[in-house]
Amino acid sequence: MKNLLSQSLIKATAVSLMALFSCQNFLKEDPKNLITEKDIPQTVEGARTLAYSTYDNWVEGTGLYSRWMYMWDVGTDDMSSFHFLQSIVDTYVLHNVSSQEPFMYQGIWTPLWSGVAKCNKALEVIEQMSIPEEDQVELEAIIGEIRTMRALYFYHLVRMWGDVPYVDETLNKLSDITEIERSPVQEIYEGIIIPDLEAAIEVLPNSYSNEMLGRVSKASAQVILAEVYLTMAGWRKDATGTMVKGNSEYYKNAMDAAYAVINNEGGYDIITQGIGDSPAYAMPWENSFSTESLVEFGAMAGGTDGLYVVTESAVNSNNLFWGQGQLQQFNGAKRGWYVPTPDLFRAFEEGDQRKDFGMLTKTIMANGLEGFSNPVFRKWSDPRIYKGVDGALNHDGDINLILYRVADALLIYAEAANEVNGGPTADAYTQINRLRNRAGLENLQEGLSQEDFRLAVWQERRVELHGECKRKFDLVRQNRLKEMADNRDVYYTSADNPEWKLNVERDSILVTYEPVPYPRHEYIWPIPAEELTLNANWDQNSGY
Repeated sequence: MKNLLSQSLIKATAVSLMALFSCQNFLKEDPKNLITEKDIPQTVEGARTLAYSTYDNWVEGTGLYSRWMYMWDVGTDDMSSFHFLQSIVDTYVLHNVSSQEPFMYQGIWTPLWSGVAKCNKALEVIEQMSIPEEDQVELEAIIGEIRTMRALYFYHLVRMWGDVPYVDETLNKLSDITEIERSPVQEIYEGIIIPDLEAAIEVLPNSYSNEMLGRVSKASAQVILAEVYLTMAGWRKDATGTMVKGNSEYYKNAMDAAYAVINNEGGYDIITQGIGDSPAYAMPWENSFSTESLVEFGAMAGGTDGLYVVTESAVNSNNLFWGQGQLQQFNGAKRGWYVPTPDLFRAFEEGDQRKDFGMLTKTIMANGLEGFSNPVFRKWSDPRIYKGVDGALNHDGDINLILYRVADALLIYAEAANEVNGGPTADAYTQINRLRNRAGLENLQEGLSQEDFRLAVWQERRVELHGECKRKFDLVRQNRLKEMADNRDVYYTSADNPEWKLNVERDSILVTYEPVPYPRHEYIWPIPAEELTLNANWDQNSGY
């Protein structure tokens, strides 16, 4: 699932600009290796190339969202790991995260800061360009595109690590880095994230031509901004270990930004019609860059750069969920790092098509026979691989990754409207019911109190956005992470599977790890030890 932007342009610019954006640690650049603005075409095409380069971090084969980002959700009530597993994710399942953990540093922290550095360098180079007047409108849109990407990188950083350095320009010297303090989260929001997104909304196009699908649009920046405000209105844990409640006035900002997405002029909306046996809910994952998708990154499959998550999310486990080990299992190298919990599996209402699509347990293999698996996330699974199609490489996932959809905006609007108005409005009900009806469910019960509607929206977020790396972020801002994680269902029973293959009923079928109490300090992660060594003036986050 790829297009011109995602495959050819990003991959090419990532290689050609490697020296321009070379980084040793999170923001350290080696000046002697830097390509200057003289090496980039002084044209709008050159600026466009710089913008493309800011995307590649997300989907490089073993990089951020390609493999590692999902560790953030491990240990929540939605996701665990296969219980026989002994691997690097044990650290996260068993809650032994420390500043020495290499994959958090190499797989998430470093790529996020590398992305910030690319954005800063791109903006610096573009600022030195002399672009003709007739290309200024496109140039401004390109700058907005880069600023959206920078905001997105910083947005991840502050939610995962709390206070981080305020860096909105290129740093070339070691002395520059060691003099930087960690800035409060609120300063990053108010100084970089919100201004970047607001500026981008003013200049980004409503949509793109088919060959440019995948670039962030006006609605992309708006939906990120809406979620930013929703997050700022909620809870977060600061570096001292204190839970801090945000300003409830941000709910109004979130509602307005989400409303703008819902009424966008780019033709984006939730898809309400399925194709064949595939429900409407499945369409964004079965049709790349659909009209529902707002932030989507195309795979770089075709060799060594495919998405590793297709392997990490598959399970090799003798089909415990089905009751016998003789059934034909899904194909592929199955590591079992990122597996849905029984608690998530049971969270869906009866008849919810989101479960039918999202909790993958059975398929028709390439050889025409039935294949079976313990429940896995369909959104992270490549049909070519798990069906056993000839020529499909186990680690070369050819699927796209969707970070934001119009569905996000509907959910944000409903939640924020409930908070702003002291209870649910008719419009709030409308947005929730659009998603429920699409999933084959009846309208939400009318007449709910503010609290009951709030809980109903949170439940809809869980089932609608499952497998999109939103759960821990949600539970932190709702101040429910420990409560929900510690009390999750652990065991499947034969009653969970209407096609149970044994005559004897069974309880206590253990597929994923038994939960370990969620330590409150892990609401945010530790600053990596490498950075503390470099930056002696930084304090570690509380609890580490």
